[in-house]
Amino acid sequence: MGTDLHLEKLVLHLMCAGTPHGPVKSVMTPLLRGYVWQSELHHAIFDALAAAPSGKPSILRQLLPAKLTRMGFPDVEWEELFAPQGLSRDEALALVRRMLSGS
Repeated sequence: MGTDLHLEKLVLHLMCAGTPHGPVKSVMTPLLRGYVWQSELHHAIFDALAAAPSGKPSILRQLLPAKLTRMGFPDVEWEELFAPQGLSRDEALALVRRMLSGS
C-alpha cells in the first residue's frame, strides 16, 4: 500500500475510533472536505462519516455499515476501522496536515 493510501486509511481509522481523548471526526471533516481521495472506498467511507450526525464510535459503528452498503461497499472490514490507534488529537491532526500536503 502506498504512503498516501496508508495515511488515508490511518486518518479514517482515527475518524472512526477517535483518540484516547475522544472523537476527532468533527475536527477532521472540515479539513478533509476538499481532499482528493486516492481510494474510492476511502472516499466513500469519508462521505459516510461526514454525513453521520455524531463522532462517537459507538454511534458510527451502528450507522456506517448500512450507509456504506447502500453506497455499494458491503464488504468493509469494520472491526479494523474501529481499532484504537493510540494517537493523541494533536498527532491525528498532524497526520491530516501531512496527508493534505502530500508528504
